[in-house]
Amino acid sequence: IAMGVNSQGQREILGFETAHGESYDAWSEFFVSLKSRGLENVDLVVSDNHLGLVKAIREQFCGAMWQRCQTHFSRNLLDKVPKKHRPLVKAKLRDMYDSPDMEAACERRDSLLLFLEEVSPQAATLLDEAFSDVMANLSLPARYRKRLRTTNSIERLNEEIRRRERVI
Repeated sequence: IAMGVNSQGQREILGFETAHGESYDAWSEFFVSLKSRGLENVDLVVSDNHLGLVKAIREQFCGAMWQRCQTHFSRNLLDKVPKKHRPLVKAKLRDMYDSPDMEAACERRDSLLLFLEEVSPQAATLLDEAFSDVMANLSLPARYRKRLRTTNSIERLNEEIRRRERVI
């Protein structure tokens, strides 16, 4: 499913298609079909970090910024943290995501990295490598940041489709 935000700030469903997986070929075909129906001037794409999906985004929407879904990233990072430290790490992540600008986000990242290096070096490495992708939304005007930092709206739409499909 592809959802866009139009010039009036309203969300619109751009298209949907069934595929046999999250492969590069499936996503690339989908994006080509969207472009052939008139999709242009894509500024930002928000998605999970599936390798085929990210590759297709970068090839089909050259110049568009890519925002890694913060919700999915948080889950991935928290899976690498011992359970007893997860509430604190989750709170620090939320604080980092809510940063007013990139300078504050970097300071909060550095603080979190120091903590993670002690309790979970794998999580520290993940945060360090993914930081710019996870915080790409900070280059947007503040009023758009919160709504465009996750794929939650698409996830919710998928849930609703599945719910209605079960009835059918």
